[in-house]
Amino acid sequence: MSIAGLKVEARLREQGKEILNHADHDLSLEERLAIMRRQLTCDLFLSGCNALTLSGELINIDATGNRVAAMFFGPRKVIVVAGRNKLVDGTARDAIDRVRNWATPPNAKRLNFKTPCATTGFCSDCNSLERLCRVTTIIDRKPRFTDIRVLVINADMGL
Repeated sequence: MSIAGLKVEARLREQGKEILNHADHDLSLEERLAIMRRQLTCDLFLSGCNALTLSGELINIDATGNRVAAMFFGPRKVIVVAGRNKLVDGTARDAIDRVRNWATPPNAKRLNFKTPCATTGFCSDCNSLERLCRVTTIIDRKPRFTDIRVLVINADMGL
């Protein structure tokens, strides 16, 4: 949602850039998976993050893991965008709690997932088939072979 909020996709298309966006609702599951796999080897991967600790740890929670995998290996360059609302003054555990209790419930609701958190608004560490919290990553140092940049924007972005 942070990248979508920047509205860069249209600008990149105008420049003739190929956009690999698996979120298009008109795509079949097979088409979405093919795009997710191509994102792992693209030239530039743009992503938001779920939380960023003041000590510099990037915390992300995914349902599939394709986004987080591309953040630390594969693409030639990775740019992660974090709004000020993603900053956590605490530990990685505090950041994970922020994601599970602040970001995931409204995301599950927005995506029409049938999870307890979409209904209650808070994490119950469920075993739902539609659970979003399946892959949790902490990037605490720059990955060895990934040109990754983190941009913190002084605005609230995404959840």
